Amino acid sequence: MSVTHIADKKTIETDAVIIGAGPCGLFTVFEMGLLDMKCHLIDILDRPGGQCAELYPEKPIYDIPAWPVITGQDLTDRLMEQIEPFSPVFHFQQMAESLEKLDNGKWRLTTDIGTVFEASVIIIAAGGGSFVPKKPP
Repeated sequence: MSVTHIADKKTIETDAVIIGAGPCGLFTVFEMGLLDMKCHLIDILDRPGGQCAELYPEKPIYDIPAWPVITGQDLTDRLMEQIEPFSPVFHFQQMAESLEKLDNGKWRLTTDIGTVFEASVIIIAAGGGSFVPKKPP
């Protein structure tokens, strides 16, 4: 699946913004897609999959419905394949910094690098929370 990035800093209008591109965020894209809602995802990491893919890509996971055992990376890959028809847009290496309710009923979310979204729905799928892996020098 190709991952779409947007560099322009103008306000991005969309149906939904999902905070977190781990398994829950990715599955949320699928469910929102079934409702014909367009989604943008933001994540502090540089790729989808969250902690499952970043910290435990080869570790077996035993508590995913319909899968007796699956690795974190395989789960991420399968979810990415499942959401491909819905064309989600990813905004990596960004954190949600502010959220405000607008007079028109929508939400305005701004990230730490200044990306601004206006959306009808904001979904927090942050899992275990935001983290930045520290790699040895």
